[in-house]
Amino acid sequence: MKRLLPAACCAALLLLQSFACDSESTPGLEYVGTGGEPVAIRLSSLTPEVMLDLDIEPGTQSFVLDTGSPVHLADVGHYAVEVGVHHLQMTGLGLVFLNLPYVFEDFFAAWVPVSGLLGANLLIYFDWELNYPDRTVTLFPGGFPERDPADSRVNFTLTGGGRYRLSNGDTLDVGATRHLVYVDLEGTRILALVDTGASYMVIKQSVLDTLGTTGRPDHGTTEVVTAYGVISAPLTELETVAFSDAPDATRTSGVYTVVVSDDFLASLRVETGRQVDALIGGAFLSQFRLRFATSERIIDVHTPGVKRLTPPPIVPCRLPPVVEVRP
Repeated sequence: MKRLLPAACCAALLLLQSFACDSESTPGLEYVGTGGEPVAIRLSSLTPEVMLDLDIEPGTQSFVLDTGSPVHLADVGHYAVEVGVHHLQMTGLGLVFLNLPYVFEDFFAAWVPVSGLLGANLLIYFDWELNYPDRTVTLFPGGFPERDPADSRVNFTLTGGGRYRLSNGDTLDVGATRHLVYVDLEGTRILALVDTGASYMVIKQSVLDTLGTTGRPDHGTTEVVTAYGVISAPLTELETVAFSDAPDATRTSGVYTVVVSDDFLASLRVETGRQVDALIGGAFLSQFRLRFATSERIIDVHTPGVKRLTPPPIVPCRLPPVVEVRP
């Protein structure tokens, strides 16, 4: 049975929310709760998965927390809901979100063990922490209570935005959600997208050509989910990857990396106006505790004393959903 909230019910909830003593309101986002409590995540494929209840059957399901997605996506194969944009009540991450727009599409293959993506268009309203070593995520509606001076500070820009187009022709306007940072790949500095929904690092073929292929490990191919369908792409390793703002503290060796045609990241250049050469996925990010101070455009990066070994994931890598630039 569907549990989609009727419009009148949503309006009533919004009215009640304004009187709730523990409710908060951020421009562009309505929610109830105070946050600040760590919520468990799974890392079955080096992508953080959280449990969310969209107030529709079958109830609480697993979603990928995906900074690479500009919208929230739910798969119609997991829910008895038609393709389209639906405004829902969502419970998860320690808060209850009201009237949250979700895109329902035939997005995942039937065997994929997650029901959708929770996009960056929610995360940009908070300071938040993604703690890979402890496997938790925490939203801080009032900002971080304190900062660790031992953390490395990495600057990022929040850019992009436009219109997301559904398969049925409907569209959803989105704001700036692309988290761009500079990284050093084997000493070469490039601009990259922080993409927690990607299992691996992803680089363009032209970047690999610059770095060279002599002596580089060959791990065969892996499936990559793109806006154009599923493709097979080479899987290799980068000798070292580091955030450019903190190269010594964040340098990581032997990072599993997918190589794609330059065309597959061209849409990010159109959307952001910047030349984006890579996606920073879980094969690198999973080494750290990341604290996104969104208003300051700073990521506090905490490096554990002992680097964790991260086996290669066993599911396809996903490229970010495409956003059209508004005319």
